Amino acid sequence: MIDKILPLHQSDAIKHLQQNWVLTLFEEQPLALISEYFGTEIAMYFAWLGYMTTALWFPAIIGVLIFFFGGFRYSTAESGDEESQANEGQLYSDVCFVGFALFNCIWSTTYLELWKRKQAELSFKWGTYDVASDPLLDDPRPAFRGDYIAPNPVSGRMEPYYPGWKHKLIRYGITYPITVVCIVIMFLAMLFTLVLQEYATFYFGQSSLFWWISSVPMVLYALLIVTGDQLYRVVALYLNDLENYRTDDEYEDFLITKIVMYQFVTAFGSLFYIAFYLHNMKRLQETLATLLITRQLAQNINETLIPFIMERVKLSRLTYRMTKSLSDRSLRKCCAEVRRRKLTASVGDNEAEKMYPSPDRFSKMFSLGSPSGTSPRPVLRNKFHSMRLRCTGDDNPPIQLIQNFAPLSPSVDGAGRVPKSPRLPMPEFKFSSSEVPELTQAELESLMASYMRPLDDYLEMFIQFGYVLLFSPAFPLAALCALANNLIEIRVDAFKLCNTVQRPFGRRVRDIGAWQKAMEIMGIAGVIVNCALIGHSGLVQRIWPGLSWGGQVLICVLLEHVVLAAKYFIDIIIPDIPHWIRIETAKVEHFRREAFKNETKLLSVQREHTPIEVGVTQRESPCIDRLELASNDAQILPVEGRRFKHRSPTPVARPSSLQFCDRVQIASSNC
Repeated sequence: MIDKILPLHQSDAIKHLQQNWVLTLFEEQPLALISEYFGTEIAMYFAWLGYMTTALWFPAIIGVLIFFFGGFRYSTAESGDEESQANEGQLYSDVCFVGFALFNCIWSTTYLELWKRKQAELSFKWGTYDVASDPLLDDPRPAFRGDYIAPNPVSGRMEPYYPGWKHKLIRYGITYPITVVCIVIMFLAMLFTLVLQEYATFYFGQSSLFWWISSVPMVLYALLIVTGDQLYRVVALYLNDLENYRTDDEYEDFLITKIVMYQFVTAFGSLFYIAFYLHNMKRLQETLATLLITRQLAQNINETLIPFIMERVKLSRLTYRMTKSLSDRSLRKCCAEVRRRKLTASVGDNEAEKMYPSPDRFSKMFSLGSPSGTSPRPVLRNKFHSMRLRCTGDDNPPIQLIQNFAPLSPSVDGAGRVPKSPRLPMPEFKFSSSEVPELTQAELESLMASYMRPLDDYLEMFIQFGYVLLFSPAFPLAALCALANNLIEIRVDAFKLCNTVQRPFGRRVRDIGAWQKAMEIMGIAGVIVNCALIGHSGLVQRIWPGLSWGGQVLICVLLEHVVLAAKYFIDIIIPDIPHWIRIETAKVEHFRREAFKNETKLLSVQREHTPIEVGVTQRESPCIDRLELASNDAQILPVEGRRFKHRSPTPVARPSSLQFCDRVQIASSNC
């Protein structure tokens, strides 16, 4: 029975990747080797991660300068309170705050647009640029269940069919309500822990004995996040299976949507509460730094150290079981059988059976217990004594026979008597070089954890991108922490793929899929959140002291629309596909059309020179019947299928004239 199918690692390739990828820190990643060994999907992830790491240098440097020289002085009072924040450097601090917030919004848009160009270059280089994105062209995934079998509208092949209205019914009637309920429950639990922390800080914050109680709610919140993530992952997978998507891309896109919606609340919910409800910028800075650094350390340990230890533990257990099975009763029986056969060859079968029982009889004789629970020691002693009497007829057997039994006893005294101990020593048994049991490479790698898709890796970087973009004015060093983490994360993920997980099956992709849309939505959310932080910072109130609250909101909304317009302008001026790729794809399209024209001309010439005898009546040759039948079939074809001057370079169906030529050739050959 086949238990698992997995591709095996190649030692030479892994060694080369270890030296040129895992153990290097500031060198460029060998993306071509990664694509060749792991597939374009994983290579695209590492290319995206490396590109993000390069882009983080700009906000990291500016954030360090602003943090140390920007005059950020947050207090525990409300950030909109003029009395708590008014000082001689307040204007300089406000300018740095607003400038850094707007810079992050423009930076995120520029980074995402430039990455589109980069992934187009990589996909063209790896030969996946023309990978079909239409789900009708993809094969159904193995877990797809259909109500009945129907022909595919594109290929015409019979395959399972599932009505689209059932997808929508399950999605809007079951999936979305359950997802919203899970998000609301998690949000309420977060509010409960934050309120509990407020009470704990108020009552025990100044106590010298019970100061630690104020930290208990945050610990509970961290445990709640970890537990909730695991439980919701199971729920999301169940709901996604229930929706029964046809292709792998659809299945993954909707799974990403469910997980991102939940993770957005768990990762950023507390920050929104502190920033826009408590209006405490100092606490927002501390909480953001704590969540960012703690999450990075925990995930790196969880991805490398824990899988490595678990793999070693599994290997140790397997080795122990194999060693025990070889050194236990089976090995004793094997040794006894070998020695009994040697004795049989020297003294005869009957005498050997009397002097040296068979392994089955031997194991029953030396059982360590009995059903009645009595001690086996007298039985064992009597068995030794009776066997000795059967061999010699007296109580003093010859030394030669005792030596034959020497491997079964701990020692022999001077009189040649067998000791009365019921325990026998481990007999010596040496394997030959061909008999030494060894674990195969497939057995060893089957103990490793499977690595199906880089979903968790993308999710980790997505949340980190949100920490850098959404609340970076509160903690300008967030980009620096993300940069340091990415430099380590690349090598951590590389180590994980090369050492702690099974080699994944390669998959051809042309981009990062739904994560690109998720990052773009995060960019829009970053504009809204940063403009709201600017409004809560008190800058608008200090510039226009007499402005009402509604006027302040209007100014923030106007600023938000200006930044969104700038993002849209950047999206327009930076094309998603480089010009040279457009030229190369146009060349390929031109070659396809020329090849199609040449094929059409060749078939036309073959049709004109098809030998048909003149003067042969319909009754004299059945070939004419076939030609007329083919001509009638060609005339009833739809008009859309005929050849025109401007035609598709890759037609799905052959034109009617070409089909008629084929029928003429077939009919002529049959004649």
